Amino acid sequence: MSASVLATEDCVGRPTTCHPLMNRRHFLLGSGSAAIGATALIGTGAFTGVVSKRSAKISVAHDRDAYLGLKRSDGPNRSFVDYDRKNHLRIRMDRKNPTEGGGVGVNSDSTSWFDNLFHICNQGKEAAKIFILKSGPEPDRVTFYHGGHDTGYEIIGGQTLEVSECLEVGLFTHTKSIKAPQRLLDHVIIIAVAKSAFGKETRPKKLLESVELTDKDPDDWVLNGP
Repeated sequence: MSASVLATEDCVGRPTTCHPLMNRRHFLLGSGSAAIGATALIGTGAFTGVVSKRSAKISVAHDRDAYLGLKRSDGPNRSFVDYDRKNHLRIRMDRKNPTEGGGVGVNSDSTSWFDNLFHICNQGKEAAKIFILKSGPEPDRVTFYHGGHDTGYEIIGGQTLEVSECLEVGLFTHTKSIKAPQRLLDHVIIIAVAKSAFGKETRPKKLLESVELTDKDPDDWVLNGP
């Protein structure tokens, strides 16, 4: 197979609204071909039909063990992230996941950021470019980034992730002029595009078209970026 695209949809605090068609994980396979040696017999009827049995084993793995690995961080902010009953990673910054001190959300009319919430890991066979799509009442108010104070911050959108490499993911919120209570985000789709497949049809503007596989209108989704 010469190219592949993997797309993963996550719910933020609301796992029951995950994409119902394929239970949150889509595999979009790019073009590929397999050559098989063959001999054509002219003028003789060798057979009228053939049925050949072959082996195919495909396992569905826990998010942390899948080809596109989604893993909780080891830092203190990992408490904002867990796995639901289907072993799907989810971000929870709401009343259903209060902090030890009783906090249930970000401040209104403020800027907040949370370093190192979870990791996106390339556990496949080829380098891939990473993108994030967001949906909810205020998706532009939430931005996903990687890095930190010591290394610098970079908004996630098209970074190349080599095989066995992981990307630290943090979250930034900007709530100026928003009053509490207000929900900002509902769903996130993390997309990994194999480097060999990246072209005109998989550039950022085209990625929104992949959301047509979900139960929501593509216009409801926003590409993570500046």
